[in-house]
Amino acid sequence: MTKKGGAVDIERLQSDVEWALENGLGPRDLVPMLERLQKHAPRGSAAACFAGTELAEVVLTTAPWRSALLAREVLRHEETDRAWAVLGLGLAMLGHYRSAKRAFAKALALSPQCSSYAHNLGHLLDAALDRPEEGLRWLSKAHEARPGDEEIAASYAHALVRVGRTDEARRVLASSMGGDQERAGELVQRFVAEGAPATS
Repeated sequence: MTKKGGAVDIERLQSDVEWALENGLGPRDLVPMLERLQKHAPRGSAAACFAGTELAEVVLTTAPWRSALLAREVLRHEETDRAWAVLGLGLAMLGHYRSAKRAFAKALALSPQCSSYAHNLGHLLDAALDRPEEGLRWLSKAHEARPGDEEIAASYAHALVRVGRTDEARRVLASSMGGDQERAGELVQRFVAEGAPATS
């Protein structure tokens, strides 16, 4: 891991991390490798930003505050859609919804065709910020890009139910569920029971 004279071989560290990512190593192995690369790579360098973004993604679900800090550090040096998206997810998990909305919007501005970013923004607007009408724009876009994705369809249907378009919500769900009308109807009724209007 070190070159002659004791300097850390950054290229080798990054190559090892890339191998670990390609081979699906889990957080137990990845986190110390990424931390080592981040520690030794020059601050703001491509290697440091790479390590910071990957580490932010790996620790997102277990340490959202750390994930957000890592993403912010990356964004001080380079602006990427992935860093903005991870920051948005971390902030949303921490309950900072308006800041998360801004982060998702930044990610979408850099990668406007990304259905995941559109889904995240739309669902946040609907479920967290109580702006389902605004969320529909993004959820519709995400669903159009990935019509068979049940998670996106459920988020889209949730917003549709909240604005009173229950029949359309049922059609969206049934289509993504291979035509399962009964399951789609049950999910719509659950959304209605959670407080969305029941009108069509």
